[in-house]
Amino acid sequence: MVQNGTATLPELIGDRAIAFGLAATLGMLQANVTLPKKDYRNHLKAMPYRTSVFTTDAPKLLPPLIRRLNLDEDGGYPQYIQKVVKSGNLATYFQTQEVPHGQRFKGAIFGFDPFTEMDQKELVIRIGLHRNGMLLLKPDNTINHVCLNAATAALFKQELPVKRYCLHSLQITPEYTLANAWQKVNQWH
Repeated sequence: MVQNGTATLPELIGDRAIAFGLAATLGMLQANVTLPKKDYRNHLKAMPYRTSVFTTDAPKLLPPLIRRLNLDEDGGYPQYIQKVVKSGNLATYFQTQEVPHGQRFKGAIFGFDPFTEMDQKELVIRIGLHRNGMLLLKPDNTINHVCLNAATAALFKQELPVKRYCLHSLQITPEYTLANAWQKVNQWH
């Protein structure tokens, strides 16, 4: 984990990141000037597919990058931001870490087949903070087992065992066969 910054969990990509990234690529998200109120259950319910957590067996991270929040150069600080800056509670420099190009993750999209529907062999989706990450999705018929997110299941009143608690909204289950995982996510409505 990177101190004083945002950290990436290099071994997984959350199911919600995949679901919303795919929805954006497919044009399923409503265009707004502001973000809508978070309502993951209803937003996920409206999607014609469900997703697993995407995992990798060989996690890697690039060295930390220093970033700068440049609000002062983008039109100046409003009064309330100036107050926060003077108090020392706003860090203008922070660090991020990214997954290297070419890292392979495996997971599943259940239900709707975006490749068939879009008549594409691969899709590029944007994920992560401010959708700065890019992910190339390709069909893979060799995947037999996937992990689900117990926190997403809980949104749909389904209790699943948790193998690893990463974040409140990202709780990894033990592996399921694709058939068993489909039975679980098919109840998320």
